[in-house]
Amino acid sequence: MKKYLLLILSSIVSLNIMAQSAEDFLNKVIEKNKSYNDISIIFNYRYGNSEDVSEKMKGFAYMKGEAYLLKMDGQEMISDGTTLWTYLIDEQEVMISEVSEDNNNSPLAIINSFSGNVNVSFEHCSNADLTHLFIKEKEETTFKSISLYVKNEDLKIHEIDINNLDGSYLIYSIESFHTNQDLPDSMFFFDEKIHPNVEVIDMR
Repeated sequence: MKKYLLLILSSIVSLNIMAQSAEDFLNKVIEKNKSYNDISIIFNYRYGNSEDVSEKMKGFAYMKGEAYLLKMDGQEMISDGTTLWTYLIDEQEVMISEVSEDNNNSPLAIINSFSGNVNVSFEHCSNADLTHLFIKEKEETTFKSISLYVKNEDLKIHEIDINNLDGSYLIYSIESFHTNQDLPDSMFFFDEKIHPNVEVIDMR
């Protein structure tokens, strides 16, 4: 009996989702993400290209408005929304640059930037707890396509698969997703006083 109830509930959720357009559903996901005071995620990252070059790693990301801190593969990318510090831990050097669309490395930045410039459709998903959105730019300038997997229960992002124009791909599989943790603003600034032995390379 319990099994049938779960199937019925799952069907109701699916019908409610399909009753709205894919674009409306995407907008709800974006607005939900923007409504949080801050977001903390742990993710598994995969990269590959047409030359069979691939890599896997785990990352940690903290986001607050336009600011973010990204930790992965021996480096930290820290931004207050205006300035980007790329801290190479082993090399003990930090590169300072201005934030732009080309160097915004927040895992959710590309999703939050959508504003009517994409075509969105629902795609089949074998997991009934998730909704699969297939996203393409109306004019391909940034990426070839994105598959976005969203949890139906709370609209939190589960996975982002990005196919780039050059044939490479990026996959962010989100392991944990926490919100409203009262992250301090000091997380999103590289304090040279705390790192007196780090070489500073200012590229602004």
